[in-house]
Amino acid sequence: MTLTTLTFAVEPKPMEVKEATPAVLSCVITGITEVLSAVTWTDSNDGALTDGDDFTIVAGTYDLATNSQTTTLTVTNGVSADSTFTCKVSSTEWNKVEDKTSVTLNVFAVVFEDKTVLTAQEQTITCTMTGLSETATVVWNNPTGSVITSTQDDYTIDVGTKDDAGAQNSVLTIGTIKLAALPTTGTFTCVVTSG
Repeated sequence: MTLTTLTFAVEPKPMEVKEATPAVLSCVITGITEVLSAVTWTDSNDGALTDGDDFTIVAGTYDLATNSQTTTLTVTNGVSADSTFTCKVSSTEWNKVEDKTSVTLNVFAVVFEDKTVLTAQEQTITCTMTGLSETATVVWNNPTGSVITSTQDDYTIDVGTKDDAGAQNSVLTIGTIKLAALPTTGTFTCVVTSG
């Protein structure tokens, strides 16, 4: 005979996103054998959130294979500053009523300034990120939208690392041969992901 012991637990899944970018936060509830009786989400002031233009709430479905249920909150329009949301779950099985778990949404900013360059000398473009909680992943794209790799001729990429203040600089260096081959107007982009 096998005895399986379940323990009720709620695991928050925080996120870090660029400011004003949609984000999906979640709480994974484990140790259950039936669907939760209620799921709600609140903002940092304990104000109830509802489905609408700014938020989408999904209570989730019970997963028999993992004895779990995952609830999600989609922040549709993103936020401009770090925010804390709370998932409140109720379980008849565990006699839990609005058991609260905080989920953090960390927000970072990306600054990328326009620059006029000369093709006669090597040029650098810097993408600056602030408000990071960890080193971000940075991918540079050329004016045609193709990903630039640090092994491509006449490009050098330094993705940088997050400093103690939460800032990171990523620098793309473009050599003169590559600059001479570019159209007169072009946009390089840095694509940043974190968290």
